[in-house]
Amino acid sequence: MADDDDAAAAAAAAKAAEEARAEKARRAEEERLRSIALDEYEAAHVAIWAQATAVVNVKALIPVILDQATNTYTKWHGMFLTVLGKYALTRHVLEDEAFPTRPAWVQADCVVLTWIHGTISGDLQQSLMMRQRPAREAWCYLEDEFLGQRESRALLLEMQFRNFRQDSLTITDYCRRLESMAVSLAEFGDPIGDRQMVLTLLRGLSGKFRHMVSILKMHRPFPTFAEARTHLLLEEMEINARPPSPPAALVAAPCPAANTGGPAVPRYGAPTPPARPHAFTAVPQYGYDGSFSGVPSGGAYGSGYTTPPSPYVYGGAAPAFQGPLPAYQVSQPAPWNPVHGGAWTQDSLAQSFNTMTLTPPAPSEWYADSGAGSHMTADAGFANQERDRQAQ
Repeated sequence: MADDDDAAAAAAAAKAAEEARAEKARRAEEERLRSIALDEYEAAHVAIWAQATAVVNVKALIPVILDQATNTYTKWHGMFLTVLGKYALTRHVLEDEAFPTRPAWVQADCVVLTWIHGTISGDLQQSLMMRQRPAREAWCYLEDEFLGQRESRALLLEMQFRNFRQDSLTITDYCRRLESMAVSLAEFGDPIGDRQMVLTLLRGLSGKFRHMVSILKMHRPFPTFAEARTHLLLEEMEINARPPSPPAALVAAPCPAANTGGPAVPRYGAPTPPARPHAFTAVPQYGYDGSFSGVPSGGAYGSGYTTPPSPYVYGGAAPAFQGPLPAYQVSQPAPWNPVHGGAWTQDSLAQSFNTMTLTPPAPSEWYADSGAGSHMTADAGFANQERDRQAQ
């Protein structure tokens, strides 16, 4: 029995050894075939890799600088993959398999890593150089730096996408911003459909395109994003081609004079107000005996008037005249007199005009001023200038 067990164990060991030799031979064969395939691959791309090695300024091929502040990862990612595909170097950043023992592969990997360092900001360069990673690991590090925490980033970006408004942007810039955010959301695993793109586009339009919202949302079938953008671009061209509206005319209306209940009294030495049309004013004069010289009977204001117009009215409505003085006013003591002077007050001035006696002057002692000239006469002036100075 023991001999049978030993024989079975020996047979099992021999079988295991045979399987190990077969596995080793298989792996060696696979390695040989892989090496042949790599040799053929390198021989087929040696010329294009030489061109990639000769690239001195990679920024001429990839003008976008990857920066966390501006968040240009989407543009940088797309342009970088395009350039890598041009030089057959895509596997250095998209595949985990590496061949560090092959000089051609190491050289190509260094080219890709140099391009990465040359198209990122200074902060990202420092982070990568501290780790001394190959191209694949550097690529994964940048991807996690910008696309990490996908759920949180997608939530913030989606909120920004839903609330985005056109404001002063053109239709082209507005649509481009919406498409950029939609691409970023797709990278975070939250793609935006075309219908949702159109609804967001219409919701954020500025006021001058509000009429297009009703037109496009009633369109059947519902327009695609490209169709809606085309309609809005045509409408924008038509709006910009319209002639500008003429400016509104500014009309300045004169302020009405304040109504104080009586005619305005000009100050001594103040400029004479401009004459009004169709105004005829009789200017009274004072005689040397203190009497008031007004308009004679039958003068410019008609016959029968015993009281002259107010001397302080210049070109306006016809002045009001007063009738005979009451008896109680005649018996009162005389107030301030223009000739003899006295204590002047506003009430005494009004009382003086109400109680003075009028003596019609000779025809040569009065004159009429229509207000149309410069208000200059041959007369030397009022004989009672002292009264005017006291009135000030």
